[in-house]
Amino acid sequence: MKKWLIVSFILLASSLVACTSETTITTTTTNTEESTTTTTYDPLSLMANIPDDCPVIDIVSGWIPVWCEEFNYTGGVDATKWSHQNGGGGFGNNELQYYTSRAENAYVDGEKLIITVLKESYNGSQYTSSKIWTSGKVDWTYGKFEMRAKLPSAGGTWPAFWMMPTTSSYGGWPNSGEIDIMEHVGNNLDTVVGSIHTEKYNHILGTQISSSKYLMGLSTDFHTYSVTWNEYSMSWYVDQYKYGTTLFDAGANTDVESHAAWPFDKDFYLILNLAMGGNMGGTIESGFVSDTFEIDYVRVYERDYATGDTTNPTPVRNVQSLRVQSNNAYVIWDRSTDTNATTGYGQVAGYRVLVDGTLVDLVSLNSVHLTNLTANTTYQVQIQAYDYAGNLSTITSYSLTTPLA
Repeated sequence: MKKWLIVSFILLASSLVACTSETTITTTTTNTEESTTTTTYDPLSLMANIPDDCPVIDIVSGWIPVWCEEFNYTGGVDATKWSHQNGGGGFGNNELQYYTSRAENAYVDGEKLIITVLKESYNGSQYTSSKIWTSGKVDWTYGKFEMRAKLPSAGGTWPAFWMMPTTSSYGGWPNSGEIDIMEHVGNNLDTVVGSIHTEKYNHILGTQISSSKYLMGLSTDFHTYSVTWNEYSMSWYVDQYKYGTTLFDAGANTDVESHAAWPFDKDFYLILNLAMGGNMGGTIESGFVSDTFEIDYVRVYERDYATGDTTNPTPVRNVQSLRVQSNNAYVIWDRSTDTNATTGYGQVAGYRVLVDGTLVDLVSLNSVHLTNLTANTTYQVQIQAYDYAGNLSTITSYSLTTPLA
């Protein structure tokens, strides 16, 4: 788990003291016949800590590989990275498969993972398949999550590349969130779907947030599927084409606590599976025998928002209070921005919320629900953005008056 939230504990104090420390640099030298190139990295930076099992990967738009599964071995999946979920029962979606860890259902051939769904009677189910996850091995908050794969085509197949929360911090599904990076069903061939599910937005209510893209050849060729996830947004891609983005809208979600709309500030783990039938997979085609979900690689990237950043975030602007009552109020504001001259990419990590000079909350979204207020009282609400390097914006103050009870 790498979150690079190196300032969160410091910011819990109501006053901050600037400090400096000595840093040892890491230097690599590359020699060619024409020139010598020396590259220097901060040893705490992501660039200096690319895992050995990540191949030479181009750093595109600042995304640095932090975890890689290339499936360049043979046999069962790497037990240091994946676990199998074994069992059946429909998984809440009326699915028909039983997941096993057998080689018949999941095998690495030296180049790719092959998940095979078979029509066979097994432990009371009509089909067998495989589901693997990184739960208990590794998880992440924010990043770019990418898979290159060839999808099954038979009617009734339902492959997925998705994420679930490590802990149910906000309650059971869907309250703690679900991130669907790639879903595809054979009954809607060549249409890739990306979604999120939350307490407010989920398919049980018919309010899930989804995007889709039609692209021929998803089951005949390998394609790349990914999602980028930060503090307030997600974007879905197929072959580097962005086909959907969703943003947390503070003004549209004051009817619920922020986490009911956007619980995505916690660790999530990765899942790969091939389901059969069910609510989304639909009717299984006549004469079905087997089909495969082939995964070339899975990679996780992060941007280095901390190293070398000495620039303060922009101040908070356009503070508003909504649904003000005698004892509580929602306060929202425009998101701050941040820059990092060293890496080229900056990011606001969150906001300090103070009431009458006392720190009352740290939030990652541009929204806070203030409670335990007193009727007919004027408060000074102060908002201050902070970035991953500990830089602070100037404080923006806002006067809030509660009505009579």
